[in-house]
Amino acid sequence: MVKSALHPPPGRWHSSHSAAPTSRYVTLNIMTTIIVTARSGTPAHMRSLAAVGTAMALALTACGDNPDDRPAAGSTTTVVVLDNNPLGTYNPVNNHGRNGESRIYQGLFRVQPGQPDTQPDITPLLAAGPAVPSDGNRTWTVRTRTGVTFSDGSPFGPDDVVTTYRALINPAVASTELVRWQNLHTVDATGPDEVTFRLKDPSPEFDRLLLTGIAPSERLDAEKATTPDAVPAKDSSLNTDPVGTGPYELTDLRADQAIFEARDDYWGSVPAIGKIVIRHVEDENSRAQQLRNGEGDGTLLDTRLSKAFDNNKDFTVSSRTSADWHAITLPAAHPFVGDQTVRTALNLAIDRQALVDGALDGHGTPNSTFLAPFYGNAYDKSKEIPFDRAHAEKLLDDAGWTRGSDGVRAKDGRRAEFDLIYFTNVGETRKLLALATTSELDKIGVIAHPVAKNSADVSDEDYRTTPLVLGGGSQPYSIDAQLYTVLHSTFAEPGVGAKWDNASDYVNKELDAALDAARVEPDAATRDALYRKAQASYAATPGMLQLAYVKHVYVSRDMGWKEPGVALEPHSHGVEFGPWYTIADWTAS
Repeated sequence: MVKSALHPPPGRWHSSHSAAPTSRYVTLNIMTTIIVTARSGTPAHMRSLAAVGTAMALALTACGDNPDDRPAAGSTTTVVVLDNNPLGTYNPVNNHGRNGESRIYQGLFRVQPGQPDTQPDITPLLAAGPAVPSDGNRTWTVRTRTGVTFSDGSPFGPDDVVTTYRALINPAVASTELVRWQNLHTVDATGPDEVTFRLKDPSPEFDRLLLTGIAPSERLDAEKATTPDAVPAKDSSLNTDPVGTGPYELTDLRADQAIFEARDDYWGSVPAIGKIVIRHVEDENSRAQQLRNGEGDGTLLDTRLSKAFDNNKDFTVSSRTSADWHAITLPAAHPFVGDQTVRTALNLAIDRQALVDGALDGHGTPNSTFLAPFYGNAYDKSKEIPFDRAHAEKLLDDAGWTRGSDGVRAKDGRRAEFDLIYFTNVGETRKLLALATTSELDKIGVIAHPVAKNSADVSDEDYRTTPLVLGGGSQPYSIDAQLYTVLHSTFAEPGVGAKWDNASDYVNKELDAALDAARVEPDAATRDALYRKAQASYAATPGMLQLAYVKHVYVSRDMGWKEPGVALEPHSHGVEFGPWYTIADWTAS
C-alpha cells in the first residue's frame, strides 16, 4: 500500500521525513518533526518538548560528526538518491523501466551487467530460459518462470505477460511505447507457462526488446487496457500505485519524494539495501549542494559540477559508457540547414574531439554517424565524418553562401544563421554542447543563436522548423531499435511517430533500403554488413549534426557497498542506471 501525502492514514501524522543512512539525517528528521509539532500546538508542554528536541538534535549532530560513531562499512541499509526526474510515473505500459531498470517491475529478460563497452547479453528474468524463434523469426516463444509473485501477493503467469503487451499495442491506451511495438501482431498464452509472440515481419533481435516490466493482468483488466475503452496510460493508477514482481515496492509517494522498501516476500534474494529514498531535485546545482551538505548519497551531475567531488574521499565519481547520442537536428523545412550541401558542410566543420574534451570534459566519445564501437562489426570507424573545416568552407562558397564584410555568410540576401534550442530541464550537457557548437560554427561564418527552453514548451512546429540539441538512444540493445526511428524516412512523414523521431525529416532512400533489409536479415554477418552500408550512406549525406555519445557521470557517497557490475547504459536523464541499476544486488565491500 502506497501512503499518500494528501490522504494520510487515519490517526497517523504523515511525516515529511524518512529513515536515512547516517546519524546526520536522523538528526535533521528528529529536529524537524518535533519543531513542526510544537508550532502546530499551543500547550506549554509541547513548547518544552520542542526545546528538548532541539537540544537532542544538537547532541546527535555532534555525535554524528565523530568518525568513530559513523556506521561500519555496509551497515547502512537506506540510500538517499537525488533525481531530476518527476516522480509518480511508474506505469510500465507508459515507458517506466522500458530497459529493465525499474525497481518495482521486472521484464522477461534483463540487460546483463559487466559488459559496459559492447552489446550486453540479455539474460532471462521472468522468462525460464531463452526466447525461441520459429517461422523465420516471425514467431517467438518464451517459457515463463514459476513460483513468482507480485507485491500484492498474486501469482505471476503468462496472462500477465499477454495483458501487458496487448496493452502496449492498444491505440486506446495511447502508450508512448506504441511505436516501439509496431511490429508486434499478436501475443497469446500458448501453455500453462508459455507465451507466444507473433510478428508482422521477421525480427532476428526481437528477444532483445523483451525488457519491459510486466504488470498484473488484474490491474490492467480493471482499466480495460486491452479494449477500445481503455484508460489512457498517462492516467493509469499504476503510475502512483504500482504493483510488480521486483525486489522493491513503493511505500510512500509525494511530489518531492518517493520511498521504496525491499519486499520481505520477494521471490528472489531479498536485497541488503532495505530502503531507497528518491528525492526530486530538478536543479543540478542544488543537487550538488545537497550532496555536499549530507542531504543525499548520490546523483547524476554534469562534468563541471562533478569535478568538485574528484578529490573528496567520501565520494566516488564514476563515468559510465552509454548509448546516449547527442546531436543537433537540421530540419528540412529550415531555409538554411535544410539544404543537403549545408548539412554536409556543418558536419565537416565541427571538431568533435574538441567538443568532447571541452564541453564534456572528456566524458564522451566523438561520433558522427550514430553507429558506434559498442555495436561491434556493424560499425566501420573509417566511415566517420572527418573534421575538415577548409572543405566545409569550400562547399558553402560553391553553394553561394559567401562571407560578407562582417564575416557572416549570406546567399540571396539571407544570412547563414539559425536559432538553436536546448532544453533547460535535463541537465547542463545540452547547453554546453549548444554553446560549443555555436563557437565552432562561428569559425566558418555561420551564426547559431542558442535558445533555452523547457522541453515541455517545445512544440511540434519547433521540432519541424528549428534546430535543437536532441538526445536519444533510449532502446540501444538492438541496432534496429537504435537507428530506425531516428533515420528512416517513414518517420519524416506527417503524423508518423513521435515529434522527435527523424526530427530533421531526413530522406535517404539508399539508407532506408539498408535499414529495411537489416531489420529482417537472420544472418548476423550479413546484417552487420548492411548496417555498415547504412553508415556509409549516412556519412555521405548526413541528416543531423551528430556530435558524440556522452558518458553519464554519477557522484555517489562511499557507504561500504559493492555493485556487481556496470552495464552499457541507454539514453536517460536520471538515476535509474548508474550505481543504482544493480542496487538490489549490492553486497558489503
